[in-house]
Amino acid sequence: MEIATGLEMSGHRFLWVEMKLALPMDETDGGWVTAMEVEKRVRQLMEAEEGKAVREVATARKEEVARAMEDDGSSRVSLSKLVGSW
Repeated sequence: MEIATGLEMSGHRFLWVEMKLALPMDETDGGWVTAMEVEKRVRQLMEAEEGKAVREVATARKEEVARAMEDDGSSRVSLSKLVGSW
């Protein structure tokens, strides 16, 4: 949650949409999102093809992260190289 909040505060809300991990939300002129808009997007995520695509991407990212965190995964290898360089 902290990462999402930090990204949101940085003004990079598009990141989630570009990574296909979220659906875009339409804002009012004041920059607010209405309850109807939230309901519409939640329903899309739960019921529509766009939501299925987002869920598939999220599952793929979860699997990629799990592989990267394994003992011989890219994250562990990179961290070991960094520590070894000190």
